[in-house]
Amino acid sequence: MALIRSESQAALNDLHVALKHSADNYRDAAEFLDDEPASEFFRKVAAERDSLAAEVEQAIRAENDLPSEPDRDLEAGEQLLHRLESLFAPDQTGEVIEQRRQDDLDLLAQIDGEELKALEQDYGELKASCRKKVTATVDALNDWNH
Repeated sequence: MALIRSESQAALNDLHVALKHSADNYRDAAEFLDDEPASEFFRKVAAERDSLAAEVEQAIRAENDLPSEPDRDLEAGEQLLHRLESLFAPDQTGEVIEQRRQDDLDLLAQIDGEELKALEQDYGELKASCRKKVTATVDALNDWNH
């Protein structure tokens, strides 16, 4: 592992952490909800995000680097906050779906943001695949809410 990461290595690590964080949050939401169809959908999305993160991890290792992991303490705090917010919502499932949708919109903004631009040249297809799958999830969540 290099002491100083290239822009590409840093961007790959940022994407990896974001995808793992997203998968963890979907998994937590699936465990928390009593709505089985929503929980099953969330488990499916978590598995898809884990698969994307594994692809990014392979790219990181190909760059002679080691992947970073999400901050577990930060995740635990966010997940607790999400659970509390949904507990007091009139429509618990709707609240959790909206939380996941907002987080995915943030993930899309990160994918399209400046910090991941370094991936365009060598990892454009991987980045596009991530964008496509997250967009499909946002679309499914939008349809679920309406």
